Amino acid sequence: MKWKYVKPLDSINNISEFECLVKYSFPEDFKKCVIKNNGGRPFPCDFDTDKMKERTIKSFLSFNKGDKETIWKIYDCSKKELGNKYIPFAIDHFGNLICFNTENNNVSFFNHENLSVEKVKNSFKEFLDSLYIL
Repeated sequence: MKWKYVKPLDSINNISEFECLVKYSFPEDFKKCVIKNNGGRPFPCDFDTDKMKERTIKSFLSFNKGDKETIWKIYDCSKKELGNKYIPFAIDHFGNLICFNTENNNVSFFNHENLSVEKVKNSFKEFLDSLYIL
């Protein structure tokens, strides 16, 4: 897997600070990915959900508070719709969110237009391993 547009993480403490804010601990493999590829765009970047094929990640959300698309801003804007059950970590080109389900650590796709949720994979590792090229 290759990553483009990675933004060096300002501080590793940003991850734990966000975890405290949302009262959720990210999986360790996700934290390692953020430390290495913060805010980056993975390639390949296409994935399937349980309801739709060929969805695409635009980028992972940055943990740097000053960046354009941050986990801080996106969570703040979407927490009313997501509730405590979903924590966004990536976004597609249409503003839909790829999230962790806080109840079971599954990766889910949140469609912001109709507020529907589609299951993607059982874990972050399975999610990364499932990315493909159209």
